[in-house]
Order: sequence, then C-alpha cells, then structure tokens
Amino acid sequence: MTTTTTWTTTRGPLAQAASMTARSLVSVRNQPAQLVDFIMIPMMILLSITFFMGGQMMGTWQAFLDYAGPTLIAMGLFFAIVSTGLGLFADLKTGVFDRLTAMPVSRFALLAGRVAADMVKHLWALLIVGGVAFAIGYRADGGAVGVAATVLVVVLFLSACSWTMVLVGLTAKSEEQIQTWMVSLLMPLAYTSTMFVEIETLPGPVQWWARVNPLTALADTMRVLLAGEAPGAETLALLGWCAAILAVFVPLSLRAYRRRLTS
Repeated sequence: MTTTTTWTTTRGPLAQAASMTARSLVSVRNQPAQLVDFIMIPMMILLSITFFMGGQMMGTWQAFLDYAGPTLIAMGLFFAIVSTGLGLFADLKTGVFDRLTAMPVSRFALLAGRVAADMVKHLWALLIVGGVAFAIGYRADGGAVGVAATVLVVVLFLSACSWTMVLVGLTAKSEEQIQTWMVSLLMPLAYTSTMFVEIETLPGPVQWWARVNPLTALADTMRVLLAGEAPGAETLALLGWCAAILAVFVPLSLRAYRRRLTS
C-alpha cells in the first residue's frame, strides 16, 4: 500500500517570504565574510574617488565629500546588487529551490526572501560605510531625520533594482554572465548619472540622459533629504522608477522561475 503525503500550510506569501529571509540570513553565521563582501565595494568607491579624484573635481576632497560622499556609497551598493543574482544562481545550481518547491511555498516568497535577506546586508553595509564617511568629515544638515529618510529611500531603490538581478540569476547560464551584466549595464547607468558629478558639467546630449537616469533621481533625492529640505519632483521620479521596475521585473522573474521549474 502506497502512502501519499500532501504538504499544506496556512501561512501567507509574506510570512513565507519572512521565513525565506531568515533562512538566507542564517548562512551569515557560518560565513560572516558575506558581510565584508557587501562593505568592500562601497567602501573602496567612497575612499578612492574622494581622496584621489575629489580634489581635482571640486577643489578640495572635503568639498567633494560634502557633495558626493553619500551618493558614492549608494553607487557602491548599487553595484553590489549583483550578489542577489549570484546567490540565486548558486541556490538553483545546488538544488536548494528544488527541495523547497516540493513544499507548498509561494514562488514569490522564495524569490522575495532572497531579495529581503540581501537588503538586510545592504543596510548593514550602508550603516558601516556611512559611519566611515562621517568619521572622515561628512555632516548632514538634515540631522537624524534626514539621514533616516535617506537610508529608507536607498533601501527601497536597491530592493526594486535587485529584482532585475533576480531575473538575471534565473536566466543566466553561468556566473560569468551575471558579472558581465554588472559591467555592461549597472556601471554605465551609474557613471552617466549625477552620483558624483554636477549635471551642468556634462555635454548637452548626456545631460538629457542624466536627467532621466533613475540613479540621478536617487542622488537628487538623497541630497535633498540630507540637506533637510522637503522632497519634491526628484522624489516622485524616484518612486516612479521603483514602481516601474517592480511592475516589470517581478512578473518577469516569476515567469522565468516557472519556466525553469518546467524545463
């Protein structure tokens, strides 16, 4: 006589996503170097560009730090979203998701849990590298409220952008393809924004692109909040970009995941 076991659950997708987030974070206890990996890129970008290029751009590195210090950190964290794609690719390669999909777990929860876990690591890196920026002389006129609001919008933007890397991780054939994605798309986006340059210094056609670049919306929003000013059109543009990215890449990621399960 054959006995068939049917798995059931009353937990909703958000509760399941929280469980997946906790599962992903447990690995940090055994591999604390993961936290160092998230810190290294924004730390190197902040210190190298500030000290070696800042003086040439704005007269003194201190003036450059005041203008671009926080946005350089955000740029480094933006590059680090590639880790979401790499981590997801590794989970798929080792069969972790194959075991989980045999259970009544929401497909969205599996993917959202990975993104949320990486957001915790991004937040850790943001606080540590932000502390370094403060130690070398950066000060925010907006005070604690402005800093907290800035952290919130940075994490929101990174969480939306991480879904692009979820899709890449699900469709890539190798880890090298995921790394190529960072070089071919993430870096050009960052370097054609106002993350560390003033838009008036750019050529005319480049200025047009820089104005619509989502990273420019992020940089402008960060500067407004850190200055203690009321958010305006730049923040609406940023929220619009976040909504558009999620509206496109969440469904595409879920579709790619279903295809991968049936292939």
